[in-house]
Amino acid sequence: MNKIVIAIISLLLLSVVSFSQKVPEGNAAAFDSVAVLEELRQLLSNTDEPESYGFAGIGIGNRLFSSRNPTLNAKQAITNKIIYTPTVAYFHKSGLGLTAAANLLNEGDGLGVNQYSISPSFELNNYKYVDLGISYTHYFVKDKFSPFASPIQQDVFASVAYKKTWIQPGIAIGFAGGDYNDARYKDTVVLGVRRQLYDSVNYKLQVFSITLSAAHRFTWHGVLNNRDGLSITPSLLANAGSGKTTITHKTNANILFNFLRKRGRVPRLQTDAFELQSLGGNIGINYMIDHLVIQPQLYMDYYLPATDSKRFSTIGAVTIAYTF
Repeated sequence: MNKIVIAIISLLLLSVVSFSQKVPEGNAAAFDSVAVLEELRQLLSNTDEPESYGFAGIGIGNRLFSSRNPTLNAKQAITNKIIYTPTVAYFHKSGLGLTAAANLLNEGDGLGVNQYSISPSFELNNYKYVDLGISYTHYFVKDKFSPFASPIQQDVFASVAYKKTWIQPGIAIGFAGGDYNDARYKDTVVLGVRRQLYDSVNYKLQVFSITLSAAHRFTWHGVLNNRDGLSITPSLLANAGSGKTTITHKTNANILFNFLRKRGRVPRLQTDAFELQSLGGNIGINYMIDHLVIQPQLYMDYYLPATDSKRFSTIGAVTIAYTF
């Protein structure tokens, strides 16, 4: 049995690491990871009571948007950037938690911080029927003009899963909002005078989402020795949602801008009706030995509405952390 489990771990770790080298933090199971980690800690310490603990680690992956909401990440078109995510967190035995993280990537001028995030949360601990969690995440974006910055700055996410059946059904609801900018500049000559024309566009987003899931958690104790534990959670997800985008222009070429606006060429409001947006599959692995934690995740998503971008996307990560 141990040899089979070790082989599974090796293959999954190899697949995620290989993936991250070419397109590379997973997304759909953040609360699940918190619940699983608490379960593994209790399993290794041979206690049924939750304990307070700290968490410090670094993840390598390609997630640019929400750290929890798969509906938002299904909209991610850029998946060819490797993101390094150092994270520190503290989880109290009452269920309250606080997580701080940063995204580091190379945008062409060397490795640097792209954005920060802070997330207070609550996880219902040690309840035998359900896993329940709620969090608020605020993203501090360094440059809203960057194509690699998350357009989401406010993200409220709640999830609940029923644990007493072999297939565990779950539902998650998210509310998110934020804005991002786009700017275009052009040098031109007007009446013999060189001028720089610009058109700056601000997109303000509001997104509501619902995710239905079905999952099963496999847990083993004593994989390599009596000080370790392993949990593997495959899950299927259906992501639905609606959104509204308000578009505002600023320009110094007012004549051209007014001409376009009168002819309806400048959009002001874009609304997406509530609909099924994507189908996805997630596999989350949590391996813990003493205080060391290894968390590979792989999420695959197929986007359903009409789009000019690719419909199939893969988001993966490996996180290595220390608990204390």
